[in-house]
Amino acid sequence: MLKRRTMISETALLALLWLHFAAGNSDLSYRALKFGNTASDYIVYQPNMGPLQNAFSVCFWARSLLTTSRCGPHIISYEGDGFSNEIIVSDEGGCNHIFGSSFNLASKHSVPSGTWFHYCYTWSYSSRTQKVYLNGQLIGSRSTSSGRTLRDGGYLMLGNDAGSDGQSMSSRYIFGGELYKLNLFSKELSSSEVLEMSRDKCTETELTYGDVRSIKWEEILQRSRNGNVREIDSGCEDVIIRRQMEVKLNETLEELRNSKQLLNETRAELSQEKEEKDLCRTKLATSEENLNTTMIKVEEALEELERKKEDLIRITTSLNQTQTELDQVRKLLEKANNTPPDCPLNSTITSYWDLLYSEDYFGDVISSEKLEVLYKSVEKLEYFVGLRVTEGMIQFMKHFHDGTDKCPNSTE
Repeated sequence: MLKRRTMISETALLALLWLHFAAGNSDLSYRALKFGNTASDYIVYQPNMGPLQNAFSVCFWARSLLTTSRCGPHIISYEGDGFSNEIIVSDEGGCNHIFGSSFNLASKHSVPSGTWFHYCYTWSYSSRTQKVYLNGQLIGSRSTSSGRTLRDGGYLMLGNDAGSDGQSMSSRYIFGGELYKLNLFSKELSSSEVLEMSRDKCTETELTYGDVRSIKWEEILQRSRNGNVREIDSGCEDVIIRRQMEVKLNETLEELRNSKQLLNETRAELSQEKEEKDLCRTKLATSEENLNTTMIKVEEALEELERKKEDLIRITTSLNQTQTELDQVRKLLEKANNTPPDCPLNSTITSYWDLLYSEDYFGDVISSEKLEVLYKSVEKLEYFVGLRVTEGMIQFMKHFHDGTDKCPNSTE
């Protein structure tokens, strides 16, 4: 099913690309030119030949339709004021001029009339060698004069001979055939480059040379034409459009694959980020729960501290009160200790306080039970719970109460 969907997708893209190229493609480089059979049927202009001065290659596809004598039909000629036959190529191999010197290769130009053939001739200042190729094969080469370079400022004519003024057309040089993809390169093409270019009339190898292709076929198609020179189908339109569509389709599919890969990577990154965020949310929820628990414990601790604080205040208040009372008792005891005894230890009991001399009290600690015996006779006696009964204490109590509690031997 996936393969079927892919095939449908590619078919749809192919259809869209076909509509694009068929309806709106402005690239007409696949169009050929058909030259009429009169001396008035030609193209002539003055291009910039400067980039070609030290090296050039002339390459094209042609189909001869006229039968004439040697060096008759001129496919291309370049001449100017003061220099003639700088470049001339005839359709039957008889004329391969360079720098005014002819090079006859008619005997090796065995191409039947009406048949498309590929032609190149190359030269460079460094090699000083002119080489001529027919259908990718070298059919001739020769040396050129030393120090010579291609001159600029002349007239380039297609379909006849330009002459030094660009107006010397002759019926002898009428091309009358079909021309396709004539390009001039600013380098001496190698034999392998020429062979590659000649393999297929509908190839687009020439387009890969960039600025080295100094004079371009698609620019020649835009030049004004004289007489009967018209565009025709080279037979490559469908092939080139299909190739262009395939290239565009492959580019589009590659972009789609890259986009899909990027989408998958992005989806994976988003999934990972989601997992990380979910983990963060879980950690955050746990932290929040722990924080809430801690806050509850803190609040409980604060409440406990507040209760202990209140207890501490109460204890402190009680201790302060007790301390005050103890200070008062201490003062009384100190005063009692400083009071001499009025009664001997074995004197007759004449007061409730004398009971303190008994074995039940004297030298012992006053307890709550013992206090009950004396409670009715002494006010605030509960303050003395826990005190040890001594001579000083007894005398102090007897001394500071009314006379009924005094010893009988007391003079007071």
